[in-house]
Formats: sequence, C-alpha cells, structure tokens
Amino acid sequence: MYMTSVMKKLLNVKGIVVEDIGFEPFGNDETLIVKVRPMARQKSRCGLCGKKSPGYDSGTKARRWRSLDFGTFRVYIEYDLPRVRCRKHGVIAARVPWARHDSWFTRDFEDTVAWLMLHATRSCVSDLMRIAWETTGAIAKRVYDDAKMAAQDPFESLERIGIDETSYKKGQKYMTVVVDHDTGALIWAAKGHGKKVLDSFFQAMTEEQRSSIKFATGDGAGWITDCVEQWCPNAERCIDPFHVVQWATEALDEIRRGAWRDAKNQEPARAKRSKGRPKKGEEKTQSKASAVKGARYALLKNPENRTPMQDAQLELVVKSNPMLYRAYLLKEMLRLVFKLPLDQAKEELGRWIKWAQRCRIPEFVELQRKIRRHMDAILAAIGNGLSNARIEAVNNKIKVTVRMGYGFRNIDNMIALLMLRCSKLDIALPGRA
Repeated sequence: MYMTSVMKKLLNVKGIVVEDIGFEPFGNDETLIVKVRPMARQKSRCGLCGKKSPGYDSGTKARRWRSLDFGTFRVYIEYDLPRVRCRKHGVIAARVPWARHDSWFTRDFEDTVAWLMLHATRSCVSDLMRIAWETTGAIAKRVYDDAKMAAQDPFESLERIGIDETSYKKGQKYMTVVVDHDTGALIWAAKGHGKKVLDSFFQAMTEEQRSSIKFATGDGAGWITDCVEQWCPNAERCIDPFHVVQWATEALDEIRRGAWRDAKNQEPARAKRSKGRPKKGEEKTQSKASAVKGARYALLKNPENRTPMQDAQLELVVKSNPMLYRAYLLKEMLRLVFKLPLDQAKEELGRWIKWAQRCRIPEFVELQRKIRRHMDAILAAIGNGLSNARIEAVNNKIKVTVRMGYGFRNIDNMIALLMLRCSKLDIALPGRA
C-alpha cells in the first residue's frame, strides 16, 4: 500500500487526493504537513449549502486545517482553498470534505474536542488538544450547529413542556430553558428571562407545533402564564409540586431566621468562655438562638431523610418554639398533599388552606393566598402527574457545565455546549459508533 493511501486512512477523510507529505519546524518540535486536494466531484461547492457553483477564483494562498495528532506530532492538512459564486450566498469559500465551513480544524478534531468538553474542563481539553482556551467554545458551537441540522426538529411532536429560569453567572444573569417532559431533553435555551425571551421560543415554532402542546409546567411567574395563554390557548397551565413545596420551605426558613433574631435579641449578654477544653464541672449550655439556628436542615429535610441528630434538633424546636414547629407541620402537610390522588388531594389542599388562614403566621397566611390564586394550575399538575424535577436536573447540569468551563465569555457558545450535553444529540468520538 502506498504512503498516500495510508495517509488517507489515517486522516479518515474520503473524497481527497494526497499530493505530498512533509515535516516543518514548529517551535522546538516538528509538524506534519499533508498537502491534499478534493476529488473532482467534491470541488466547486458552496461552503454553506453544498450546491455546485461556478468558480470565482482558484485560491491565492495555501490554507491549513489542524487535524488529530499522530502520536506526538501536530498534523495539518494544506490546500489552496478557492472561492465560488453561490446563487444564494454570493462569493464564498468552497466546501472541503474534511472540515466545516469557516473553521481551521478538521471535523474529526472538532468532534473530539466537543466530546471531551462534555466530560472534562475546558482548561483540560485545551491542554490535551494544544489549542487556546477560547477556541473550545467556538468549536462546541460549530459542532452543535452541524448536529442540529442533521437531527430531527426538537419542536416536533411536543405535548408536555416545562419552562424555567436559572442563573448561569453572578450578578443576576439568568437564562430561560425549555425541557420536553416526555424525553427529559433540553429543547431550547436563551439568554435572559421574561415574556419577550419566551415569546421568541414560541415564535420559532410553527402554528401546528404550538397547537400540539397540551401541558406547560413552570413556577407561578406571570410571564409564563401570559405566554402560554397567548401562543398556546389550548394548552393547560400547570404549576408543579416542586415549586409549591419550595414556596413553603422558603416561608419556613424565613420564619426560622425571624425566630433566631428574636431569640438572639432576648438573650442576656453572656461572658465569653475561655479558650480550650471546658474546666472540670463546667457544662456547655446551648442558647435558644443557637438551637434554632442549627435546626435549619432538620426543618427543611423530609422526615425519612433526617439523621438521629436532626431528629433531636427538631425535638428541641418543639419544646422551645411552638410557632416554628407549627410552620414546620404546615410545610409537611402541604408536601404530603401532592402524594395523594387528585380528588383526595383537592380535599386535603382545601383543609390546608383553612388551617393556614387561621395559623397566625404571616408568611403562611400570604402563602395560602398565593396557592388559592394558582389553585387550578396546581390541581392540573397533580391530576396529570407532572413535575419540574427534570427541569431542575437540567438546571443543575447547567451550573455544573458552567463551573467546569470556569465561565463563558460568549453566551452562544455556552448554550451550544449545554444543548450538546442536555439534548438528545449524539456526539461520538471519530471512528466509533
């Protein structure tokens, strides 16, 4: 077998002719340069649409594309890239079979980088592949755009969607995400939150696709309700149990903080104990404020997940702060409502509202008003067994992805990587199924 045939197999590119192979110095190392040209049937095609187009020029300068390394040697493909005149895109660089349009890397190289970014930090990928840290984000964007064109439309056959917002950066930087409940895949994400951002999601869909949506879940945000009513009037708005219980836990934690402040203000000033081990006969006393402060996880955790120490902390709350314990019982009763069948849940939720009305705890009095306003949407979520748990899992993946990347300067590159990680697009290593 000739060396040129071996090189074609190593490069894993079809439809090319290898013209020359040589080494060039690269700093303290050497670089392998493979000069190629496309076969006749691959020439004179538009770089974007791939249609045959008349030539514009023959290329004035040799261009190089970085390929996967051979051992410790960097490998570049070299070709005098011509331009063509496409009817749709005008004068544009011709398509080459080994690389995506407007890229300085081969397809195999970019696919490898994208796969590595799903499993490692950007700095690790940058060091391993010997490319700049910023380059990895642009590669992820190109790989995602290419995979999206080849994949099925994610908006097809949508029936149950979940909408939520999540922070991706400090300083109140939010993004809106939409997840398909049936597949658990992230189907859309965009920078910002609010009605204008979510409107762009529905505007990207056809009228038929919007009409196929039957249920839309989310929290109690008014802009989600407004968008669903405007674009999908036949869809049923659902507020999932996750967010309703979250409202109760936030109210409970606010009461706990208030109880700690009150106990702290009522405590007399105590002399500080000397450093070191307690003296013989000296007993360590726990103040009421510290007992309330340390009971946070005991109050917020589900009973089946509490440790013996947390059970003891809860018993201390029962004895020392009856109002805080009553708030805890309200939270637990609301949580258990969502584990009941629809008819029974409706009845128990009505009992909970009556109890919260007369509980004399301002936070839960306000919470029962909020639940009454969203009663229909809450019962719809219970009746259809819908929960935003999958969306919250996606939100966690978003934060992990941002943390692994040590931040993103380009929000579009970040969203592309999130779609590669959280959607159903298949990104495989070159040469493997």
